Amino acid sequence: MARPRSDTTSLAKEPHSLSLKALAYPSDVSDQDFVLSPNLSLPPAFGSAYVGETFSCSLCANNELLEKSVTKSISGVRISAEMQMPSHQSVSLPISTPEDDGNVSLAPGASLQRIVRYDLKEEGVHVLAVNLAYTETTKSETGPSSGRVRTFRKLYQFQAQPCLSVRTKVTELAPTEVPDKSLGPYGRSFLVRYILEAQLENVAEGSIVLEQASLLAYPPFKATSFNWDAKSGADHEDEDPLLNPRDVLQLAFLLEQDAGISDGYEELKVNLARDGRTALGQIALEWRSGMGEKGQLTTGTLSSRKRA
Repeated sequence: MARPRSDTTSLAKEPHSLSLKALAYPSDVSDQDFVLSPNLSLPPAFGSAYVGETFSCSLCANNELLEKSVTKSISGVRISAEMQMPSHQSVSLPISTPEDDGNVSLAPGASLQRIVRYDLKEEGVHVLAVNLAYTETTKSETGPSSGRVRTFRKLYQFQAQPCLSVRTKVTELAPTEVPDKSLGPYGRSFLVRYILEAQLENVAEGSIVLEQASLLAYPPFKATSFNWDAKSGADHEDEDPLLNPRDVLQLAFLLEQDAGISDGYEELKVNLARDGRTALGQIALEWRSGMGEKGQLTTGTLSSRKRA
């Protein structure tokens, strides 16, 4: 999960009575030995954001009227947000809490905080659009006047970058010969096998710990891992590899056709007879960055090479 940031710059100026900020929850306790400053700021580009991680941000609507002000009241406060993706699609982000009915009233100096989260799936420019709507009522000696609905909108643009670069290579092995009674008493059939190699490069700005790398094999294949996680045991967690920026980790998997799996067999037979190229599966990766944020990525479909 991407680190929540804070922004002490108001997103809206007068004549609005409310301002919208991205704030960390305040604390009266300051730990001088803590690695992060209590006065974090949110830059216009949100810092680094990586595909596979969760973007997270705390939004705060502040009533900036003076606490002694009695001429205006703020009610019906609602914060909404949407994420505009590089593919030009927009997704509404759920930020309301169960008890929030959209009719929150804010006293002078009070604030309303909400957290938005979004799993980054695409590489490229993202835009976080935040909308704030509220009703401003002016008070007079004769009583409150009709409320005026006010809205404003703030856009934040940031770049989602890849965290892991994946390069793969598939090598066909000699097939395994097994008995096949469907071909007669002495019938034999051949099961194809492949070695899939993958190079993972950390292209992020910080170090990551790779927690899992698995091959999701398509039927009728089964996969065997030759990597660090193939060893089971209580100390497995301590053996997860650490990748510093630009470090490369080599992975290898064995893919074997399973004679006991009929699903996908006919398609495999047709593909092998045509050009020898067939779909093998996908690699699923999970990691954590330096601050413990979890990231995950699944590659596209990996296939064997065409035969000459």
